[in-house]
Amino acid sequence: MKELVREKVVEAVREVYGDDAVSVVDRASFEKPKRKEFGDLATNVAFLLARVLRQSPRAIAEEIVRVLRGSGDFESVEVAGGGFINFKLSQSLYNEILRAVVETDFYVSDVGNGERVLLEYVSANPTGPLHVGHGRGAVVGDVLYRIMKLTGYRPEREFYVNDAGRQIKLLGLSIYLRAKELQGEKITLPEDAYSGEIEIWNRNYIKELAEKLLQLKPDLLELPEDEAVELAAEFGKEELLKQIQEDLRELRVEFDSWFSERELYEKGEVERVLRILEEKGYIYEKDGALWLKTTLFGDDKDRVVKRSNGEFTYFASDIAYHYNKIARGYDRGIDIWGADHHGYISRVKAAIAALGKDPDWLEIVLIQLVKLFRNGEEIKMSKRKGNFIPLKWLMDEVGVDAVRFFFLLKRHDTPLDFDLDLAISTKSDNPVYYVQYAHARLCSVLDKAEERGFKPLADHLNLLNTEEERELILRCYSLKYELQQAAKKREPHRLTYYLIELSSALHRFYNRHRVVGGENRELTSARLYLVEGVRKTLEIGLGILNVKAPRRM
Repeated sequence: MKELVREKVVEAVREVYGDDAVSVVDRASFEKPKRKEFGDLATNVAFLLARVLRQSPRAIAEEIVRVLRGSGDFESVEVAGGGFINFKLSQSLYNEILRAVVETDFYVSDVGNGERVLLEYVSANPTGPLHVGHGRGAVVGDVLYRIMKLTGYRPEREFYVNDAGRQIKLLGLSIYLRAKELQGEKITLPEDAYSGEIEIWNRNYIKELAEKLLQLKPDLLELPEDEAVELAAEFGKEELLKQIQEDLRELRVEFDSWFSERELYEKGEVERVLRILEEKGYIYEKDGALWLKTTLFGDDKDRVVKRSNGEFTYFASDIAYHYNKIARGYDRGIDIWGADHHGYISRVKAAIAALGKDPDWLEIVLIQLVKLFRNGEEIKMSKRKGNFIPLKWLMDEVGVDAVRFFFLLKRHDTPLDFDLDLAISTKSDNPVYYVQYAHARLCSVLDKAEERGFKPLADHLNLLNTEEERELILRCYSLKYELQQAAKKREPHRLTYYLIELSSALHRFYNRHRVVGGENRELTSARLYLVEGVRKTLEIGLGILNVKAPRRM
């Protein structure tokens, strides 16, 4: 209701005082009065405008009220005290809103003003399967993309494949050593090698890769070690990347592009960007290594971009990657990282500033950890073995709908406790079941009503005047504003909160009012029209989450 009334006030202020005064309305409060007889909402906008227009608040309020009274949107609009404005929405406005919900794409807006945004998320090293933390980042990124697309942005999705550098070499070495072990040799894994153990699956993915490689290349161990390790690294990277892509497809997460780190080196982009920084005077040599003066741009210390042994650091390729993003003409970059990358933010932003771009071009969304619980106890993996819980395992346990919905039950920067028992429950305390059941319940109501000869009609919407009916109408329409806020604040979890609240309002209405039946056929058809509006809104919301909206449960 607040944003709807705010929109109406914006129109009135623009008409009376021009576009320059409109920005003031954004700072005004719109709150429910303490006493119900004062109306549905009150605002202090006239007091804020008074400072700009140098007029009395009451005179400004009276001008705004004069315009609003002629709109037909309010049963009453009154000036109170020294310049407060009290509103009571008219039944015709409720009717107009409900028609918009049922008959239009009311939830679509253009607050993004066509801003071209590159969303980069997941970007897991292809050195192992995706874990549940990757999954949370994937869902946050995917749903944020969907929301931004509906609110006037031009977002694109990218996965940065870290297919170069030391980790890939370690992957190759790990596979090579496991291959030797499979052939009966005793091995000692380096401390930083990949053990490959997945305790919860009782599997070792490195051994599985080694077995598969030996089947394809029986003479692997006859090759010189460097050649065999390189071959194993390339094979393992490709196999794991396929597995990552398969897991993401199952999670219903897609990307517009997969960007290879290796190509940055092959095309000379890493060396090129460092030359640019050197020409600007921001690169210096110390102890045989090359350093970037990131402290000039807010970092706590300078950073190495090329080691004394001639190897480039990950930071060097990250600089080149972000420079590449900027060169592609995006208005903004949004990176979704794990919370353990928090300390990396300042150096990347410093590098962007050194390249002459506003560091605020880049936004970082940090994803906090996920803990899994079963029977009230946390599922813990062996720290000694470096184990983790695969995303694929979680999807198999509770289903993709529950995984996607539960990953958005809290803000992305808040740790998430994922209750496996709750996720598969068919009770109302399971939030995804609760929302899906609300949709299925409405489908059943509409189907049974049709069997009895009733249809949703907009002919008698004036009959929808109870508190519960009006609350439902406003809640449906507020999907538009929730999506706008979710997009602007990068908070896709707001959508799950919204759907739970809408389902709760529906159940309150349903428990107090009979939809089908009774002698008043006009009221039945009007309530069925309302039911269709709520059903459609739930379907839209679940669709944005990419969670199924079942007709039967």
